[in-house]
Amino acid sequence: MSKSSTLQNQAAEPRSVSPVWQFVCLLAPVVMTGFYLVYALVGLVIEGSDKIKWSDEALQVGKLSTLIIVTLNLLVMAYAFFNRLKLTHLLWISPIVHIAIALALTLMIAVLLN
Repeated sequence: MSKSSTLQNQAAEPRSVSPVWQFVCLLAPVVMTGFYLVYALVGLVIEGSDKIKWSDEALQVGKLSTLIIVTLNLLVMAYAFFNRLKLTHLLWISPIVHIAIALALTLMIAVLLN
């Protein structure tokens, strides 16, 4: 086996991910998405003056939360890309799901305010 084929095989193999770092990469988006989920769902159940107060800031909080969640998950996806992880790895799937949830919740808030 030549040196070039050995280097190509090494370059194609995914690098290992520390279990602690993987836990951190998965926990941070869960916490942010959980906060945002609770915040958005509160808009469905409150009424009266509380609803008016919530609606004054809801879209701004929603946009900022979505921006933070998307940015954080893009960093996790970049980490997965540079470690050459398969697309079926949890560090690829989780960010896609969290980004979709954040966008859906922002859309829900926008619809509730209209």
